[in-house]
Amino acid sequence: MLRWIWLAPFALAFAPTGAWLVDRGTSSAFSEVHTVFMPFVLAYLVREQLKLDPDPSPRASALGFLFIVPALLLLAFDAAIKTQMLSVVAFVLALPGLSLLLLGARRTRDLAFPLAGAVFIVPIPTGMLTPIYSVLRPIAAVGTSWLVPLLGTPIARVGTTLSVPGLTVQVADNCSGWATIQAALITALVLAHFSRSRGRRLALLLGAIPLALGVNVLRVTALVLLSMTYGADILDTDLHPASGIVLFAVVIAALLAIAGRDAMRPTIASGQRVQISDRFSVALTVLAAIALVPVTLHANALLRGDDCANPAALVPVEAAVDPERAKLMKVQYDAVQFREGVVPGTSDAPALRFAVVRSYEPRLLYYRGTRRLWQEIAPGGDTIEWLESDDGRLPIVRSRLESDRSGVASAVIASLLVYEGRPVESGWRAQLRAAPGQMFTGGRPMTMFAVRANVGPGQSEAAERRVRDFLLDSWRNYRAVCQR
Repeated sequence: MLRWIWLAPFALAFAPTGAWLVDRGTSSAFSEVHTVFMPFVLAYLVREQLKLDPDPSPRASALGFLFIVPALLLLAFDAAIKTQMLSVVAFVLALPGLSLLLLGARRTRDLAFPLAGAVFIVPIPTGMLTPIYSVLRPIAAVGTSWLVPLLGTPIARVGTTLSVPGLTVQVADNCSGWATIQAALITALVLAHFSRSRGRRLALLLGAIPLALGVNVLRVTALVLLSMTYGADILDTDLHPASGIVLFAVVIAALLAIAGRDAMRPTIASGQRVQISDRFSVALTVLAAIALVPVTLHANALLRGDDCANPAALVPVEAAVDPERAKLMKVQYDAVQFREGVVPGTSDAPALRFAVVRSYEPRLLYYRGTRRLWQEIAPGGDTIEWLESDDGRLPIVRSRLESDRSGVASAVIASLLVYEGRPVESGWRAQLRAAPGQMFTGGRPMTMFAVRANVGPGQSEAAERRVRDFLLDSWRNYRAVCQR
C-alpha cells in the first residue's frame, strides 16, 4: 500500500492533462492520435525491459526529485494559465523522476529508450505546424501531379492547387501526411529497438518517412481521381478521413514486413519480478498533493478573477445575439463575453468589421485568433507592428488574407491583445509571467480587439488609418473602463 500511495494524488493532478490529450488526439482522423496511445506503448516497453532484470530487490535514487519537483511546479503553473502543453511537458519530465525514485538509477539507465520516447506524447504546438505543412503539402501536390498523368489523366498544378478536367482541388493541411509520418517514425523506432538485425534496423529508420510520403501521394492521387469521377462532394464524406486510416494501416503493415518476425518475438523473462521501492513514497505523495491544489482550484473549482473593474461596460451585452453565433464563439474561443459590429464607411473610407472577445483560454486568442473570425486569413501570415499611443507603443498583430499573397492587400486586418491590464506582444510569454500570481488567486481573461477593413480602389491609406484609430480608441476605452 505504501508503495502506491503517491499514485492517487499524482493521477488526479494530471487527469485534466490526460483528458485534454484524449480530446486533441481523437478530434479527427487527421489529429495526432499517437499522443493518446504513446503512454500504453511506453508502458509495454518498460514492462519488457524490466522482465530482463535479474535483480528483483527494490532500489531508489533521490536524484528523481531533480525531475519531479520542476515537473510538478510546471504543472501547477499551467493549471493557472491553461496552455495544457506545459502540463504535457511536465508529465514527460516527471517520468524519469518516477523511475529514479521507484526503481533506482541503474534501472532508469536501462529504461532510457522508453523514457526518451515519451517526448512523442507532447503534441507539436499549432504555431510550429505551419512551416511543416508548408513543406509537406507541396511534396504531396508535386508527387500527385507526376503520378496522375501516368494513369491517363491530364493535370495542372499551381503551388498546392491541382486541376484536372472539370475539377480543381487544394492539397490542404490534412492531406500533407504529417500525422502518418509521426506514426510511422514512432513505429519504426519501436520496431528497430526490438529488431535483432542491424540491416533491418537501418531500413526501418531510413525508410519510415519516405514510405509515409510515398503512400500519402498515392492517397492524394486516389482522392483526386475519385473526385473527378464522382464529384468534389465525395471529399466531404467519410471516405476522406477513412482514406487517412487506410494510409496509416498500409504504412504500419509495410514497416512490420521490413522488421520481420524477429522484432515481434516476446522478451524472455528472467523469472524475477522487480519490486517497487517505497523509500520516497511519502515525500512523493506530499509533492503530488501540493501540485493537486492549484489543479483543483482551476480545473474543478474554476477559480477566476478579472483585470477589468467593469467588464460589462467594456463589452456590453448585445440586445439580440444570434444563438448560433454565440455557440460558435463559445466553441472557437470559449468566450465569456463577445461583441461584434460594423462601423459604417464614408465616401472615401471603407466600413470596419470588428469583434471584441474575452476568454479565460488565452491561447485560443493568441493562436490564430483572427483566423477563427475570418477563415480566409492565411495561416502563419501574422506579423507584429508597433503603434504609437499616448502612453507608449502598442503591439498590433497584422494578418493577411490567403488571396493577398501577391503583395497587394485586399483587406487590412489587425488585432490587439490585452492581458492583466497590459498590451500583449507574445501571448505565451505573458501567460508565463502571470502564472505564479494566478496559481492561487484565479485565472484572468484575455481580451482581443479585432478589426477588418476591406480595401476598395484608392482606399488603402484610409483603411489603414481607420484600423489604427479603432485600435487606439479601443485601448483608451479599455483603460478608462477597466482601471481600478
